[in-house]
Amino acid sequence: MAPNTISFESCMPVKEHGRQIMSWRNDPETRAASYNTAEKTWDTFWPEYTGNYFSKPDCPGPWFALTDGKRAGFVGLQPEPHPKGLRGKCVNVSFHLASEFRGQGLASRILQATTGLACRHGVASLYAEIRQGNDASLKAFSDAGYISIGDGEKHIAATGETVRIHRLLVEAQAPFWREGRVKVIAEAGSNWRMGTAPRDLAMAKSLIDVAVDAGADFVKFQTYRPETTYVANAGASDYLSDAGIKSDISEIFADLAMPYEMIGELSDYCRSQEIGFMSTPFSKADFEAIDPFVDVHKIASYEISHPHLLRLAGTSGKPLVLSTGASGEADIAWAVETFYKAGGQNLCLLQCTSKYPAPLETLNLSTISWIMRRFGVVSGLSDHSLDPVAGPAAAVALGASVIEKHYTLDKRLPGPDHPFALEPGGLKKMVQAIRDVEQTLGTGAKTVQAVEDELAAFARRGIQAIRRIEPGEALTEGDAFEILRPGKNRLGAHPRHICEIEGRPANRTIELGDGIYPADCQPRTSHGGKNG
Repeated sequence: MAPNTISFESCMPVKEHGRQIMSWRNDPETRAASYNTAEKTWDTFWPEYTGNYFSKPDCPGPWFALTDGKRAGFVGLQPEPHPKGLRGKCVNVSFHLASEFRGQGLASRILQATTGLACRHGVASLYAEIRQGNDASLKAFSDAGYISIGDGEKHIAATGETVRIHRLLVEAQAPFWREGRVKVIAEAGSNWRMGTAPRDLAMAKSLIDVAVDAGADFVKFQTYRPETTYVANAGASDYLSDAGIKSDISEIFADLAMPYEMIGELSDYCRSQEIGFMSTPFSKADFEAIDPFVDVHKIASYEISHPHLLRLAGTSGKPLVLSTGASGEADIAWAVETFYKAGGQNLCLLQCTSKYPAPLETLNLSTISWIMRRFGVVSGLSDHSLDPVAGPAAAVALGASVIEKHYTLDKRLPGPDHPFALEPGGLKKMVQAIRDVEQTLGTGAKTVQAVEDELAAFARRGIQAIRRIEPGEALTEGDAFEILRPGKNRLGAHPRHICEIEGRPANRTIELGDGIYPADCQPRTSHGGKNG
């Protein structure tokens, strides 16, 4: 028998949807496995439903999970700081399966499909907390690919209890590129070439020193041979001719080809300076020459259609950075599929405009988030603009995990890559701007931060006593309390709770300025309280 088809329908902040979900939540088996086992009431569930899932525009969902077109469950996502501190959008997953669909193996399939759907909405990680003893949910999440990251405790505000939980995580995007800070690749390109072997090596090492001083994570060179890159009669490049370099492209490539024996020496020097070494290959022989010396591979934009390089990168088992300049969606999709079919993983796709230099208005940085959603990978920017800050800083703000930029010791040096490259001061300025932007991004989860606690307690409005209130006195706005800022007094209940307090008798002595909560009230009676 063919398995049920899984699909999704967007939930809306409408009562019909809310009541459907509340009925599933109030199923006895679901309640028994929940943090708060009390039956939900509409008065409390409706604001909880709309507040939790429709007040966070950057978070996808919620969704009804459908099986063969029938609503079978509910999937809700809420922003969550990554439990291990990785970058990228992380969400906490809530899941309820309707009772009539249990026992069919649907839960794990729905959760697995949710991972793919969330990934297409830019989610990098999905996190789940399951109350210990809820073995059915634990099995469903585990079968859907979630990995245990250890047990913990969770305080339940509604009940006041602390419960033991299982903590599980699934990574929708490769975690390699999301660990630590944004990776900066300082692209030395062909700017090491000075005319003789000793001067070439000295320049290459000087470029490495500049990248280290700027705070880059990798130095990247290029490894190619003219005979395995261009046809023999390729001719001269118009853009290089316009820049005054009128030689045949094959002659230029022959002059700038890095000797294979130089690769190991530069790799060793990078290791001694504690910076990563990379080099872009342009043929199978180039790839085999650099593979022993790199931990991360890079394939250039114009090699995105080179199946042999993509397969070699896939079989290497190493992370790959792939530039996408002068490519459309179909070109990228084919390259991604080719890389994955060869066993590749940890892929990063770079938005790139193949123009040297590239005007700022051509950078098209909005595609960074599109790349992440469309291909389920981390993304970044290979920037050929002259500005050291605008493109890289904006890219990081848009979610880039990798920034690549050409640099040189001096723009006036002869060669094709010097004129549009950053000089040392510009490279350092770029890296600093990236680090500054990283600090501003936060987790993506809107919460009260620790630095806000003092003023939040002092200046947020709450329900505050405006005189001394004796037990039994009615708590009425304008007489006993107002919605005020507490200053040094205890902050009272959020004003949304005013209806739970208005008119009820106090059950304790409340001093002037003190915060008032529903727990400070006696039950309502037909007689009310004394008005003092």
